[in-house]
Amino acid sequence: MADNSQGFDTDAILSKLRVSRLQAIEIAVVAIVAVVAVLIRMLPLQYGAYLTAFDPLFQYRATEYVVENGYAAWWTWHDTLSWYPMGRDIPSTAYPGIPFTAAFLYGIAKIFISNLTVLDVALYYPIFMAVLTIIAIYFLGKEVGGSPAGIFAALFMAISPAYIRRSSFGFFDTENIGVFAIVLTSLFFLRANDDKNKIEKKVVYAVLSGLSLGLIYASWGAAKYMSGLLMLYMLLIVASEKYSSKYLISYSFTIGLGFLVVSLTPRLGPNTLMGMDSLASFGLVVLLLGYEFVKDRIDIGVVSVGAAGLVVLAVLLVYILPAVGITLPIGNKFLQVLNPFTSGSSFLYDSVAENHVTAWTSLFNDYGLVLALGVFGSYYAVKELDEKNLYALAFFTTGLYFAGVMSRLTQILAAPACLMGAYGIVMAVKPFLQPKASESSSRKSRRKNEVSGVSKRLVLFFMAFMLLALIPNVNNAIKAADSPTQLASSSISVKIDGEYPQDWPQALEWMKENVGDDEVGCSWGDYGYWIEAMAGKTTMADGATQTTRQISTIGKIMMSEPEESLELLERYDADYILVFFTHEPDNVQKGWPFGDNVKWEWMVRIGGLDPNDYVNYTAGIYKDGFINSTLVSLMYEMPEQGYEQVFASENSFVLIYKLEYPETG
Repeated sequence: MADNSQGFDTDAILSKLRVSRLQAIEIAVVAIVAVVAVLIRMLPLQYGAYLTAFDPLFQYRATEYVVENGYAAWWTWHDTLSWYPMGRDIPSTAYPGIPFTAAFLYGIAKIFISNLTVLDVALYYPIFMAVLTIIAIYFLGKEVGGSPAGIFAALFMAISPAYIRRSSFGFFDTENIGVFAIVLTSLFFLRANDDKNKIEKKVVYAVLSGLSLGLIYASWGAAKYMSGLLMLYMLLIVASEKYSSKYLISYSFTIGLGFLVVSLTPRLGPNTLMGMDSLASFGLVVLLLGYEFVKDRIDIGVVSVGAAGLVVLAVLLVYILPAVGITLPIGNKFLQVLNPFTSGSSFLYDSVAENHVTAWTSLFNDYGLVLALGVFGSYYAVKELDEKNLYALAFFTTGLYFAGVMSRLTQILAAPACLMGAYGIVMAVKPFLQPKASESSSRKSRRKNEVSGVSKRLVLFFMAFMLLALIPNVNNAIKAADSPTQLASSSISVKIDGEYPQDWPQALEWMKENVGDDEVGCSWGDYGYWIEAMAGKTTMADGATQTTRQISTIGKIMMSEPEESLELLERYDADYILVFFTHEPDNVQKGWPFGDNVKWEWMVRIGGLDPNDYVNYTAGIYKDGFINSTLVSLMYEMPEQGYEQVFASENSFVLIYKLEYPETG
């Protein structure tokens, strides 16, 4: 007999900790899936330990700043390395989610690994968050379709090429938290409305849902998607006559806590709460409160029609008002996500490839069978519509829509596609697992179950076929991961003598050693993050520069004649100018489409210049405006007076020139 003298029932506690054989198998399978996810995402390490893309370099700098100066220092940080001469007010222009969580993890890991660096954490952080996301979607899948759905959702998430691109080694950016927090918010919100949970648990889950929503807002610009999804779901719940008071509690806690975090995030602040989308979220709480008082005196059918009408009205407003010239007060970028037919906000916005409409072929390449299974699962979700299926359906369809209208948002579809795809495969197998009707059953029942009573061998064959059909997904996943980060390959996807070029790492190392801390560099904005983070030098612009005038000036500098450009550079006290020219190493006349030699047209447009002065589009020939531009003279290493070449990388892809201004008497 257990000794209960201290008030503890040891046997009872141990019995709760024991797992059944089936649970142990589940845990083992999810663990194997997580290991596979890690191994795939580690593939870029073979090419060198570098951060990828551009934005992760800022996140690394920000994390390093928080580690060295403390969390409180974030609120007063004015970065003088970027956006020279104005500098950048970090709290009002950046999200704290990634730097704060990464700095926290660094503090914990440092206890166990003494030689750990902030860069180490930044490199492996995406993989760590991917594993957490896989575990979270396993539990979300269990909520919607049981344990098999959870396991398949985790598997699909582990091998999703779209998600791998944003969660592999070195991709240290906002999506790491964003996708994870979307899954977590969905999980907690569904549990907050699960009738199997007592009211105390429902409140706890609603609080966790609100904090997860706040985490998205504090980390990712796409956070409005989640609050919009919750609002849409609530309207669908009312329209489908499934509403009860539990939804008022869960939604109020989620929105209330989520927007509390919004008000405390400097980049967003209390003013965000006055935006149309935020007011709509709060307004729905008020409407639900009002409904609570009148629901016993009003026909539920009338309310259902009203809720459906609100959804239709919102869609019409988003599409019709911009078409007739009426601007909605929700921000142009957000409006372009909702309605891709609205005009572009600027040439600067349009110059970013990720802001363009997604090609449907790329969606199929990214998701393959999973997308088809998601459509199949949607059919069954409608057929067997309950509250959780309704959420999964709204999650999938909205994710598919937003992924289709903007390339940057394809990762939003990752979680709902994997969730609905998992539900689809489970529902596809379900008929094979139904027991045969007994002889005593009616003839109708026996005929209905005739197809369902299939042998276990056929079930195994079907599952094996489905898994084999996932091979293209796995191949695409490996291809997505098995490539160097942009820094490791100098943004060039072509090998030279069997190796990726190291021109950019060489250039950054040279700048770190030879450029003074008080000297200023000019380059196209894409490379600013690299120069600031890896060389530690001041730049005129980077990927987040929000002053269009500054980027416009750099466009003019690059595409004007050298003498005019030198005058503009002198106004900014610039000391160096850098160009990135990609071409065959032995033949500069044969360009490769990776550098400034293919970005020049955006420089012209953003600089407010006329493209027709630079190229004859009909004849396909360059004009004097292009041939005599500063960019061309520097790319082909024919600098005019005032530009002295001081560095050329191994393949002459990265060229740096010292600026010498004429003395004025």
